[in-house]
Amino acid sequence: MPPTAVEKSARLSRRTAAGVETEMPQTFRVSLRNRVLLLIALASGITYLDRVCLSAAAPAMMRDLRLSSIQMGYAFSIFALAYGIFEIPAGWLGDRLGQRKMITRIVASWSAFTALTGIVQGFPGLLSLRFAFGAAEAGAFPSMAAALARWFRSTDRARATGIMWMGSRLGAAIGIPMATVFMGWLGWRFTFALFGAIGGVWCLLFRRWYRDNPAEHPGLDRADLSYLEQNADLPSRPGSTPTPWKRMFTSANLWSFFWMYFATSYGFWFLLTWLPTYLIQRYQISPQASGFYASLPLVAGAASNVAGGALSDWLVRRTGSLLWGRRLVGLGGFLMAGAGFVAAGVMQRPYGAIACLMFADFGMDLAVPVAWAGCLEVGGSYGGTTTAFMNTGSTISAFISPLAAAWMFSRFGSFQAMLMSAGAVYLIASILWLKVDPRRSLDVA
Repeated sequence: MPPTAVEKSARLSRRTAAGVETEMPQTFRVSLRNRVLLLIALASGITYLDRVCLSAAAPAMMRDLRLSSIQMGYAFSIFALAYGIFEIPAGWLGDRLGQRKMITRIVASWSAFTALTGIVQGFPGLLSLRFAFGAAEAGAFPSMAAALARWFRSTDRARATGIMWMGSRLGAAIGIPMATVFMGWLGWRFTFALFGAIGGVWCLLFRRWYRDNPAEHPGLDRADLSYLEQNADLPSRPGSTPTPWKRMFTSANLWSFFWMYFATSYGFWFLLTWLPTYLIQRYQISPQASGFYASLPLVAGAASNVAGGALSDWLVRRTGSLLWGRRLVGLGGFLMAGAGFVAAGVMQRPYGAIACLMFADFGMDLAVPVAWAGCLEVGGSYGGTTTAFMNTGSTISAFISPLAAAWMFSRFGSFQAMLMSAGAVYLIASILWLKVDPRRSLDVA
């Protein structure tokens, strides 16, 4: 049997008593949990790096493959459909089999399908690969969030998930202009292969180094152990308790998380999919300029992910209220997002529109790490499954959003109606932040 935290502590004590472990000079040290966080943030970035590659390639692919805007909308949306179908089973498997196995499989699979996108010859092949890509990536963020929950205690969890989500926004922000540049040099087909290879390299590193049970990690020392002993509410091994499916699907609290989180992808997926095209169509700017401008809301979101998580954890410690430390940040963020999208819809110049979309994404991404931290707290031992349940709500809106944008463009000749509808969705969903309660854990029957 692998060592428990107590056995690890005893082993360290014996080594110290025997004189094996001596006082080391004080040097800069990155804790194991922060190294785990770095690996997870990198995976999060690669996730969105691969997702936005299609967004950057959309104009060239529509030309080369002779696709209509509606067909391209289906190509964007079918990813979310497959992701939603497999999200809860994949999150559950992460809880049962362990995040190390699941995350490695997920990243390796989606990287392969990203690379294969470069060989598609028409609309049916593109749809098939995008569906496979979505199915392969399902469970990625629930598994990554559950991995962080094993290494970070609850008072640091929103900050940790904020950094995880910051990685996703930076991946998208870097990915759009980077893909645009590479496509100018190499063409879109080879660029997909290049982006797919990045995930393969990450898998080799993660599989070799990460452990589901922190006590099993060969690099664990006293400082890490002291911190982790305060996180003893989580099971040391995956799959140690049965999943309470009935409690989960009949929980009004979890359904509030589900429908609140539905809103996150409605506006955000417009930014990921149609924003470069919108900027070209509305403001007649070049593809290279559109790639740069489209990355700016994502940069704002990256900063906001960290700020939202840190602010929420600070409020929890300062007020002693887990409930309002989570609710206030989420509510304020959604109100900002709604106002920003509405304002962007009436702007006449690209700079004003981008500034408003930066404000909107900043607000939306304040709420994202707080939602995940809250849902992990509700899930407890079943955090991968409960966050997968919540995230399924966002996959529904991620499926709807690109198609809604394409339909509104074909109906009205612009994307402004889409921006207005996104504002309305966030403003309505902000009310649900007053219904979610992170204190009501499934671990308490």
